[in-house]
Amino acid sequence: MRYRIEKQGDEVVISFEEVGGEAREVIAAIDRCRHGAPACAAGECARIGELGTQGEGVAMAVRLKPRADTELDVASLGECLKYHLPKLMGTACR
Repeated sequence: MRYRIEKQGDEVVISFEEVGGEAREVIAAIDRCRHGAPACAAGECARIGELGTQGEGVAMAVRLKPRADTELDVASLGECLKYHLPKLMGTACR
């Protein structure tokens, strides 16, 4: 699975490719992080206010809106993904 993170206005969009049957797991992992699961070093997931998704199967986009009076940082969200999705992303936890 590959992904790309980009800022669009005050939102951040994470576009996943080659998701396969893991779309629900990806969404669940980001949602757990957002709701206070043990946080990665960056702690950026705690700033996520709303989470929306588009697409399924091979490609999927996750649209993240920040909580009130905060901003989302693309680099920090990338670090959180590496921490929370190691099995799905084929990477090790840092």
